[in-house]
Amino acid sequence: VLEKLALLLVDQVGCAAEMSDERPLDDLNLTPDDRAELAFTLGEFYGVEIPEDALENFEFVEDIVGSIEDRL
Repeated sequence: VLEKLALLLVDQVGCAAEMSDERPLDDLNLTPDDRAELAFTLGEFYGVEIPEDALENFEFVEDIVGSIEDRL
């Protein structure tokens, strides 16, 4: 999941820096729309749904990864 997320970040928002689970999402300068698009794209790819209220509480890359992995 982390590898797919890293690829999406490079593709969608131009984040080329090394990705780790502990990286704060604020460091990536993601807008709320960017976060929603990433969650939707990952959800579609893995066949899961990430609730919007959960999405708003994500602070770190690991929050997104963990949410998807918990739903798999």
